[in-house]
Amino acid sequence: FLKQTMAEDGWDLRYISEARQKASGRHKPCNDVDEDVLDLFPQDIPCAPRQYPPFAWRVAPEFEREFEISGTEQDVATKLGDFQDPQWVIPVGGTLRLVKGGIYRWTLRLEQICAHRPQMQIGVHGANHRRPWRLMTTTRCSRAKDEDPWQERPGGDRMLLEGDYLHIEVDLRGLYLPFGTMAVSINSEPQEVIFDDITLTNGSPLMPVVCMGGNLSRVRLMPVS
Repeated sequence: FLKQTMAEDGWDLRYISEARQKASGRHKPCNDVDEDVLDLFPQDIPCAPRQYPPFAWRVAPEFEREFEISGTEQDVATKLGDFQDPQWVIPVGGTLRLVKGGIYRWTLRLEQICAHRPQMQIGVHGANHRRPWRLMTTTRCSRAKDEDPWQERPGGDRMLLEGDYLHIEVDLRGLYLPFGTMAVSINSEPQEVIFDDITLTNGSPLMPVVCMGGNLSRVRLMPVS
């Protein structure tokens, strides 16, 4: 770029003047302009607006020591240490509130999976992590509601891997059913309905959740595309 020759904030004005005279004295087609001249007068090309995640992660007070929330938008959730009970995972919730009449979408990236405790659970909880619960595991894609037993994935077990993207859609409009639905697509694969029985009558909002138990398990919430 232009060389600074005099004061710290000054330019060699003679050099600029000569370049302008040189440019004005030529009559070239617009596609045949000297690159030196273009460098002097860069185009003002507007930048694309920045895209943000649809919500941030927020840890309940009783689990504050269990997670680290990071990223410029509080969009990365990392489990710190193994949870004391090896049979359990614990939740971190999102700030988004899902209410009747809306349709909500977000995308998660499984950035790191704990080798000795790989299971995470993806889905929704009621306010303050109360019921209703609708969750899908990352180890088998099995699913469970509230405190019912886990149900196998109809198409067979599917283990998710580090780097996989989960595109989640929760539809609480009740257009075709008296319930809401939750659907998930993995990477670029077709969407699969996980639940079609989310109650719309209790009036309490839902929130996105990820449950983890293994040390350094990490999930990133992706910007809205």
